[in-house]
Amino acid sequence: MKIQLRYFTGTGNSWKVLDTCREVFSEAGHQVHISKLDPMEKKIEGVDLIGFAFPVHAFGMPRIILKYLRSLKSFNSKQKVFFIFTAGDANGAGLGTLRGARILKRKNCDVIYSDVIKMPNNWIPFSTILSMDKNTTIIEAGVERSKQIAADILNNKTELFDYKKQPWFFKSPSNVINIMFRNFGLYGLKSMFKLYSSCNGCGICAKACPTGSIRMVNGKPKWSKTCEQCMRCIQICPQESIYQFPASTKGKNRYMEPDFDPLKD
Repeated sequence: MKIQLRYFTGTGNSWKVLDTCREVFSEAGHQVHISKLDPMEKKIEGVDLIGFAFPVHAFGMPRIILKYLRSLKSFNSKQKVFFIFTAGDANGAGLGTLRGARILKRKNCDVIYSDVIKMPNNWIPFSTILSMDKNTTIIEAGVERSKQIAADILNNKTELFDYKKQPWFFKSPSNVINIMFRNFGLYGLKSMFKLYSSCNGCGICAKACPTGSIRMVNGKPKWSKTCEQCMRCIQICPQESIYQFPASTKGKNRYMEPDFDPLKD
């Protein structure tokens, strides 16, 4: 079986769960290719199975994923697809899984599996990131769930995430928040990135940005409107110089999935 896998990630969570699936598929003798999502990709051809993984942003689907899925051309024949959300709280995906399945079905896809996997939180400006010891436990559980998903798929088990089991807030109200975030919030939040005096202009944040949204201006980073708020820049800064006004990041834990190399992503 030929399998293509696509992920979008800020600090490595979505890559980790999908790469774990890749390992299971490969060990079973299948031909598997994994790559980060290319927004310009319009068609994935000649495969038996496609898998996607991406994080929950503001109780739903990230803007870049929504645009990508909508821009994909319809498949000529029924295409088997699965997708995985990663989130700090597995109940926080809102209507994201429902929206993702609906878009893919309109592209002539057979969505055979979907799920939301709890992985470490990276939203450093307005929440607390756990210690690495605690995050390691969360990652290990996420990896085990990813292995089970891959095994289920190979055993022809079909399972779709039941968004209705989430608390009431994560249905209609959270959907409104996600829409506001994607259409309005992102444009304002990119202007809220600020720098402490410790910034030395190394440019690592710009090199690592998964959407190419940071450019160096007069030796300092500047964020553009394509920023997805993935938090990679804050987490990777060696000087811990980036914060998002008015939330300080001084003294806060940072998080990057231990096996993930953002500079090679």
